[in-house]
Amino acid sequence: MARPHGILRAGFPYLTTLGMRRVTNFPTDIAFGKDETVYILMRSEGAATIRIWSTDDMEELTDDLKGFGSYGSEDGQFVWPVSIINGPEGDLFISDEWTNRITRLSTEGEFVSKFGKEGDGQGEFRGPSGIAFDQEGNIVVVDSKNHRIQRYSVRGEYMGGFGKFGTEEGCLNLPWGIDIDEFGDIYVADWGNNRVQVFTSEGHLKNSFGQLGSGEGQFERPTGVTVDAHGDIYVADWGNNRVMQFNPKGQYIWSFTGDATLSKVARNYMLTNAVPNRLRETGRLEHERYLRRPRSVRIDKGFRLFIPDYESYRIQVYQKDFIELDKTQYAAPLRNPTLEVT
Repeated sequence: MARPHGILRAGFPYLTTLGMRRVTNFPTDIAFGKDETVYILMRSEGAATIRIWSTDDMEELTDDLKGFGSYGSEDGQFVWPVSIINGPEGDLFISDEWTNRITRLSTEGEFVSKFGKEGDGQGEFRGPSGIAFDQEGNIVVVDSKNHRIQRYSVRGEYMGGFGKFGTEEGCLNLPWGIDIDEFGDIYVADWGNNRVQVFTSEGHLKNSFGQLGSGEGQFERPTGVTVDAHGDIYVADWGNNRVMQFNPKGQYIWSFTGDATLSKVARNYMLTNAVPNRLRETGRLEHERYLRRPRSVRIDKGFRLFIPDYESYRIQVYQKDFIELDKTQYAAPLRNPTLEVT
C-alpha cells in the first residue's frame, strides 16, 4: 500500500475496551489473528500466557477461555515475555528477556522452534525485547542489555546487526520497542535515552526525536513503538502513562491518556458480584479510564489503535479518523506554517 500524498486528520476517537482483570491480567503486547481476534501476551511474577480474544469483546466469562502458553523455561514456555508478533507464514514469535530467546509457536500454541542464548556474541542476547519483521521476512530483535539491534532469518540464523551503548545520536541505551515500515526503516524506542531513533535497514541514523520530560513530544522511558501505513508514529510513553502520536517527521500530533469504559465481559461479570457494585458507588470512576503503564502499542490494517493497558488488565482501542489527500488537496511546504481552528 503506497502512502497518500497527504492526510486530513479528522480525529482519533475512543472505540472500545477489551478484557478485564482475571482473564487479561497484565497485558504487555498483542498480535493480530484471523476473524477479528487478537493474541494477548500477558506477563507477571510467576505467570506468563497468551489469551485469544475477540475484537468485539467477549460477552461473559466461561471455563473454556481460549489461550495457551505457560510459565517456565521449557520449550513453548515463558518466564518474562516482552513482545509477540505474526510471522510471514502466520506463526507467532515471542521474545523472552529472562530466557534470552525467541520462541516460535503455531497459532494453536504448538511449539515450532526457538533460537538465542545468553551472551554478547553473534546469535546471543541479554534481555531481548522488541521484535519486528522486515520486508524480506527476516526477524529484527532489540537486544536490550547489549544496546544493539540484531537481524535473523526465521530459522534463527544470524544476519548482522548494529548499535552500541551511548547517549550520542545513533547510540542506544537499553532500547526496548521496535517497528519497521514499508521502506525498511527501523524505528527504535530508546528507553534509557528517552527518545525514538529511526535507522535505515543498514543501521544508519535518519532521525531522532524526544527527550526526558512530561510535555508534548517528551518521554519518560518509552517502550513500544509502531508505524501505520501513513507513516504516523505511535509511542508508548510508559513513565507518563500515555501513548503519543507523531507525524512521519517526528513532530508531535496527539496524546492518548485513556478513555476506557467497562467492557462487555466486565459488565456481565459485575451483574453477578454485589460487593464490587457497592464499591463502585463510592469510587472516583473518572480515574478508571486512564492508561496505567502501557508497554506497547499496535495498529491494524483498519487503522484501529490497540493499547495494552498493562496495570489495568485491559486493551483500549481507538479508531483513526482521516481522509487521504491527493496533490490537488495538499499544498507544498509553507514558509511560515500556522494552524487556526475555527
